[in-house]
Order: sequence, then structure tokens, then C-alpha cells
Amino acid sequence: MSTTANVVRLYLKRRPQLLSMVSNGICNYSSLARRLQHEIFPGKKSEFTAIKAALLRLSREESSQEKDWERDVEKILRASTVEVRSDVVVVSSKGGIGVPVIATSNSKSGVMSVVDSSYAKQLRKKGLKVIDELSLVILYSPPHLQDTPGCVSTLLNAIASEGINVLEFISCHTDTLMVVRNSDAVRVYGILCSLTSKN
Repeated sequence: MSTTANVVRLYLKRRPQLLSMVSNGICNYSSLARRLQHEIFPGKKSEFTAIKAALLRLSREESSQEKDWERDVEKILRASTVEVRSDVVVVSSKGGIGVPVIATSNSKSGVMSVVDSSYAKQLRKKGLKVIDELSLVILYSPPHLQDTPGCVSTLLNAIASEGINVLEFISCHTDTLMVVRNSDAVRVYGILCSLTSKN
């Protein structure tokens, strides 16, 4: 495979929305080739033909894999359920916070805890950083979620495509927890319900 084709393939792997359009044959290959030429190989007009050829080859290679991948993800999501818990806060700390925790995530830089908003005032008095007016959206999925690639990216891409930011993301076994602003919770719930709809 040529160097140009390799570069195009790697670039699209990092841009899942573009890769999905190529895989499903729903893009103008000439137009996309011009865009990639400008983004990947600025000033190299001679690369256009090689880029377009790489896109067409990638479309053929990915189309069958994409369908299997999408089918597996759809099966997992259809067997999942969604729950929303409003009025939560996210607390950043270096350790325990001394109140009941709904969910927590530890990393080298500290501990992120999701707790009921009724504890916000108490936690601020301790000098902890508290982000409020948040909702916790939980997706409960079947066990084979852990063996199915693409579920998390499908969820996050669907939410991001609506211009919504997920502030915190925690994956625990078959539970997927996402913290969003209260103002976005209804929209996120709608997006996830459309993905998990049995119809």
C-alpha cells in the first residue's frame, strides 16, 4: 500500500465520522479528497488522485466490516436501558470526601466523585471544588458490552453530534455513566432512548 494510502487510512481512523461516511458510501469522494489534500498534504496538488484512490479502496474494505460492527453495537444498545438522576454534583478531591458517593473515579491527579447535590454546601465548606447543576445519565447494558467494540464511541459520537459535552465519563462493568449539565439531560436522554429503542 502506498504511503499516501497509509496516511489517509490513519487520518480517517482518527476521524470516526468521516470514516463512517466513507464506509457507508455516503460522501462525495472527490470533495473529501480535496479536503484531505488540504488538511493532510497542504500545498501538494499532486496527491489528489492518490487520496481519492485511497478513499475508494478504503470504502470497499471497510463497508463489510462496518456493517458487522454496527449490527453488533445495535444489538447491545437495543438490549440496554437508560436512567437519569438529576441534581448531582461532581467533586474533585485528593481522597475521600466524607459523604455518600454515587460514583467515583480515581486517577493520578485525584478523585472525582459524583454525589447528591444536597451535600454541595457541606463540601464547599471543606474547600473542595464542586461543580453543580448536573445530571447523571446511566446506561445499563448486557454483559457482552465488554466484548463489543464501538459501543462507547457510538454513544459519545451521538451526543457530541448534538453539540453536547459529557463532563465526566465512567465505565463500570456493564454500566456506562455520563455526567452532563442539567440543561442537556433531557436531550441526552432522548438521544440514548433513540439508540436503545426496541422499535
